[in-house]
Amino acid sequence: MLKDTDPPLPGLSGKARAEETQAKPDLKRDTPKARLDDQGRKADFFRSVDSAPVGVSVARPREVQDFALAAFAFFSIILLALPELSRAFFDVAIPRDFVGFTADRMNAVLPVRTFLLSFFLTYALFAYGTPGKRVVLAMSFLLKLALACIVIDLAAWLSWRWASAVWPVHFQQFLAGMAGLIIFPHTLISQARLPTASGTPVLRDGKLYEYSLLFVTGGVAAIVAILVSSVFQPEADYLRSIALLGGMGPGVFLAQQVMGVQLAVLGWGRNQISRRRAFSPPVAVMIPAHNEAHQIRETLLAVDAAAARYDGDVRVIVMENCSHDETAQLAETTLARCENLAGWHVDASTIPGKARALNRGLDLIEEGFVVRIDADTVIAPDTLKTAMRHFARNAVGGVGGLPLPHADEGLLSKVRAIEVLMRHGFVQVGFGAFGGVFGLPGMFVIYRKSALDEAGGFTEGMNGEDTDITLRMTSLGYRMVADPKAKFYTETPDTLAFLREQRTRWFRSLYHVTAHNRDMLFRNGSVIGNVALPFTLLNGARRAMMTPLLIYGLIVFFLFGGVYGHPGFATVVAVVMGMPFVLALFVLIVWRRLDLIPILPLYMGFRFLRSYYTLGSTLSLIFPSRKAERAFDAPKPRQKPPLVD
Repeated sequence: MLKDTDPPLPGLSGKARAEETQAKPDLKRDTPKARLDDQGRKADFFRSVDSAPVGVSVARPREVQDFALAAFAFFSIILLALPELSRAFFDVAIPRDFVGFTADRMNAVLPVRTFLLSFFLTYALFAYGTPGKRVVLAMSFLLKLALACIVIDLAAWLSWRWASAVWPVHFQQFLAGMAGLIIFPHTLISQARLPTASGTPVLRDGKLYEYSLLFVTGGVAAIVAILVSSVFQPEADYLRSIALLGGMGPGVFLAQQVMGVQLAVLGWGRNQISRRRAFSPPVAVMIPAHNEAHQIRETLLAVDAAAARYDGDVRVIVMENCSHDETAQLAETTLARCENLAGWHVDASTIPGKARALNRGLDLIEEGFVVRIDADTVIAPDTLKTAMRHFARNAVGGVGGLPLPHADEGLLSKVRAIEVLMRHGFVQVGFGAFGGVFGLPGMFVIYRKSALDEAGGFTEGMNGEDTDITLRMTSLGYRMVADPKAKFYTETPDTLAFLREQRTRWFRSLYHVTAHNRDMLFRNGSVIGNVALPFTLLNGARRAMMTPLLIYGLIVFFLFGGVYGHPGFATVVAVVMGMPFVLALFVLIVWRRLDLIPILPLYMGFRFLRSYYTLGSTLSLIFPSRKAERAFDAPKPRQKPPLVD
C-alpha cells in the first residue's frame, strides 16, 4: 500500500541548487524549531489552504481509497458470482451481467454492467457524507444505470423485432460503458457541494469551421479504422492478439488516435500562423509565492534573463502569500540584483490563498498584459518573446506553454516529461485546432489585462482558479492559445505525499471548475461547452475508473475466465496500456525525445498511480444531506456588482 510517509521516491536527486549559496539564508539557523529536508524546504511546504478548500472539499486519509479498492474487489466478486450461484443452488437463470435482451443474454461477454454496479456501490459507500446521504447517492447511481441499460436493451429488442437486425452484444456493452462514464460526473456535479454558477455571460457561440473540422477529421479517422479492419485484417488480428487493439477490434481505439494526430498537426499549423507577427508591449510579471525560499531565486533570475531578450518593459511583482520561511526576504535580495527589469515590488501578506494573492497583485498592475508565473517555475529565455507574439491578434485573451519538468530531478521527472508531452505537447495542441483550449496551467500563462478585468479576476475558495479564469474568458469570446514552443520548467514532486497533494488538488479542480462554469455546457453551440468540457469530464471519469478496471479485469480473468467466453482481460490491457503506449511512443518520436522511450513502461505504470489519486480526489468532495447546502458561493472580489435600476 502507498503511504504518505514513505521516503523520497527512488532515483530522485532534487534540483541543482543555486551556485551562489551565500545569497540564500540559513533556514536551519533562522527556524531552529522547524523540520527541514535536505533541500532547505520546510516540512510539508507544499500544503496550504488550497490543498483542501474549506466548504467544497475535505482532507481525507489515504487509507480511505485503499479500503474503497478492497471493497470494490469484494463487490465485484459477489456480483459476478451471483448468476452462477443462482444456477447452481436455486436453478434460477439470471442473465450474466444483467443484460435484459441480446442475441445470447445468458452468455453476455465483457461484464461492463457488473463493473459499473460495483464501482458505483463502492463510491457511494465511501463518499464523504452522512449514512443517509450515501444511501441516496447509491440509489441515484443505480437508478440512472438501470434506466440507461433498459433503454439500450429496449433499443436492441426493437431493432431485432422491427428491423430483423441483431445488435452485437459488444455494442450494447460499449453503450453501457459510455453511459457509466456520463452518469459518474453528472451525479457528482448534481449531488456534491460545489461552487455555484459564476454568472459570466456566455457570449462565445459555435463556429461552423470548428465543427466542420471535427467532422472531417473524425470521418477520415473512421475511414482509416475501417481500412485497417478490412484491408490489413491479419495485421489487425495480430495487434489485437497482443492486446494493442483489444478484443473489440481496432475501430474505437485506432480512430480516436488518428483523429487526435490530425488535429495536432492542424493545431501546430494554427500556432505557427498566430505568432508570426512581432509584439512587445510592456508586461507585468506576477509571481504568487508560498514557502518557496528554496526555489524563488532561480525563478526570478530566469525572468530577468527572459526580459533581456524581450523588446518591451518587464516589471515584476512578487505576491508573498503567508509563508513560514524567508521567501519575501530572498525575493527582495534577488530582485535587487536583476539587471533587465523595468521595476519590481514584493508584497507580503498574512492572508492565505493563492487566488487572493493573485487578485491583490492585479490591483497593483497597470500594464496591458499580465504574466502569471508560479514561484517554482523557471521560464526559458525566449518564452516571453514567443508567447507575447500571439497577442498581436486582439481576439487572443490568454497564452500558455509547455510545462516541462526540471531535467535533473530523476525518474519521476522523466515520467512527468512524457505526461507533459502527451497532454500539452499533443492533446492541447489538437484542441487548439478547433478552438477547444480551455485550461491554461497557472504555472506560466499570460493574460490580456482587459480580459481579466472583464471576467472579474480570479475566483477564491476553490481549486483550479487558473482553468476557471480561462473558461470565463472563453465564455466572453476570447481565444485561448496553448503554444508548446513557449517552454518553462516546473518542480516535480519528490515524495508520495507531495505527489498526492498535487494530484488530488488538480483532479478535484475538474468538478469545482465545471460546476462554476456550468452555464457554458451545451449553450450557444459553443465548441467548449458542447465538445471540449464534456470530453474532459468523460476522460476524468475514465481516469477515476482505470485502477478499479484493472483490478476488475484481473478478477474476471483469474476467477471467472471459464465463465465468460471472452474474459475481457486483453481488452482491459488494450484500453489502459495498448494504444496509449503506441501513441506515447509516436509523440516522443515527433518531439525527438528518444531518451524517454526506455521510461515508457514506467509511465504506463504511473498512469495507474494517477488513477489512484484521481479516485481519491473525487472521494474528497462533500455530499451534504440537504439540497439547499449543495451551493457554495465562491468569492469573486474583483467582479463588478450588477447594476440596480
